Amino acid sequence: MERSNQHSQIQSVALDKLKKSDENVRKVPHTSADIKALANSIGAHGQIQNLVVKTEHDQQGNTTGFYLVTAGEGRRLAQLLRVKRKKIPADHPIPCIIDDTHPAAAVSLAENDLRRPMCPADQLIAFKQLVDSGQSVEEVAADFGVTPLVVRRRLKLANVAPHFIELYRKKGIDLDCLMALAIVDDHEKQKQVWVSLPKYDRHPESIRRALTENEISVREAIVKFVGLAAYEKAGGFVRRDLFAEDEVDGFVTDAELLRRLATENLDKAAAQLKEDGYAWVEVIAQLDYATLSTFGRVQCVLREATAKEQTQLDALEKQLADIEQQSQAIEDDEDRLSDLSDQAEKIEVRIEALQNKRKVPDPQHQAVAGAIVSIGHSGDLEVKEGLLRPEDAKRFAREQKAAIKVASPAGPRIHSAALVQRLSAHKTLALQATLAQRPDMALMALTHRLILRTFFSAGYSAQNVVQIETEQTSLDRYAPDVRGSKAQAVLVEHGKVLRSALPDDPAMVFAWLLQQPQEEVLRLCAYCVAVTVNGVSADEGSHALDGLARALGLNMLDWWQPTAENYLGSVPKARILDVVREAISPEAAATLTSLKKGPLAAAAEKRLAGTGWLPGPLRGQAA
Repeated sequence: MERSNQHSQIQSVALDKLKKSDENVRKVPHTSADIKALANSIGAHGQIQNLVVKTEHDQQGNTTGFYLVTAGEGRRLAQLLRVKRKKIPADHPIPCIIDDTHPAAAVSLAENDLRRPMCPADQLIAFKQLVDSGQSVEEVAADFGVTPLVVRRRLKLANVAPHFIELYRKKGIDLDCLMALAIVDDHEKQKQVWVSLPKYDRHPESIRRALTENEISVREAIVKFVGLAAYEKAGGFVRRDLFAEDEVDGFVTDAELLRRLATENLDKAAAQLKEDGYAWVEVIAQLDYATLSTFGRVQCVLREATAKEQTQLDALEKQLADIEQQSQAIEDDEDRLSDLSDQAEKIEVRIEALQNKRKVPDPQHQAVAGAIVSIGHSGDLEVKEGLLRPEDAKRFAREQKAAIKVASPAGPRIHSAALVQRLSAHKTLALQATLAQRPDMALMALTHRLILRTFFSAGYSAQNVVQIETEQTSLDRYAPDVRGSKAQAVLVEHGKVLRSALPDDPAMVFAWLLQQPQEEVLRLCAYCVAVTVNGVSADEGSHALDGLARALGLNMLDWWQPTAENYLGSVPKARILDVVREAISPEAAATLTSLKKGPLAAAAEKRLAGTGWLPGPLRGQAA
């Protein structure tokens, strides 16, 4: 159903303003597993498809402020589950198409009845890329709302010759036949069986029967691995095909003998690996991609630096610190700043090289690491080393999570979770305002994001050509007092200046960009990256935001000063006195002990002015 722009619009609607519609044609409710899988997918990739909603009216015809979900009830329930998991607030903005013109039932039927599932061939490529990037089968299944069995079946299709994958896309072969072909790795044999079968007999049963016959083509990897000479010496017979183009072509007739000889060779290789010190060695003659993906990999750690290495690292770190001090002291000398930046980059490359030399396999991983010996596609012995059994990989993952949790700051909280969120919202806004005017660091942050998306996790939006998700951070829901703050004023004004230069028609933006100097493009990039920064946290410990703040030289004293309203009025009286003791002196705090909370906060605000004191969550460069 085509929606006219004259009668429908896309806008964000607060989640708590969305209701279930009785006009939704999907009457069979979503299962709990469906909703959980969809919530996981939205958490990993964002809500890719907009909800379609209809404005709610009361009996008098007046709008109620709520919207009825015509299409997308499952997405609404998934977002509510994310609220329950405390991933988003109850009023989280949800992108919706507001359609008050078309019949709601027709809209709902169009979305639910015309939606097409993803092609299994496309799923194969997507799942393989995700597993290659380091995700487990279970993680991929959770992200896409399917079972691990579905993922493994799609990965199993990687055994099929690319010719059949393309044939399947063109509807020249059924999925069942494709799965039947996947029972063997030999692409040549797959093609031979397919060509040999008449069209009326090309069904899964016939394909499997042809592929599993005792006769094995001499082109198969297992024959090359054993060697025809060794096979014939052991008493095996090879049936030659005299009419084949290649006169040495033929078939091994004793498959049992061939497999026994292959196993003996693999066992010898496994025994040698065990002598080399591996904790375990497993023989899997035909190791397919789906099986290999269930094993973990030995990770690397940094060994202790030698005295010479530590001396070099200390010297390089000192040089970096000196360069940073020099950079902060220079304001207008762009040439000198560029020269210092080049020096710092060369030093960082040297530091990285020294750190790479220190990388060694994790001793705990290495102690239980093993290997798999198998026959490669070309018939060579293939050894996959540095593997962890699935149970060991899961155990190490649990231990790593526990270690991270233990490493979090312990002891009683100094600030409430709400206050820490407020303070970190101010810090985030200050960082946004700073980053928006530093295209070099914005480019660095963007590249970092792209690297994580590309090499470490999934997360793409099918609606964009360049599939990068961005979301502007709404900070006032955590700290209403950011409105009117210095950081917000700077950021808003900077955004107005940039927007005024852009074309009014979004369709013209790309062509306009092509005509701009790189400096202007970087300024726009910096602002767009900056407004996505989110460092709001209820945890008083360190945050990923700190690394970016240090790189930018963020000084929160330029953006925030402690007042009765933004800090002192939100902490206990004893904490206010501790702050005065720390920032000024014990004597100064002693003169305030008799005051009640309100006057104490006001007096402390005056005393702290100009002292340079900041609460822990805001400390960084300025501390």
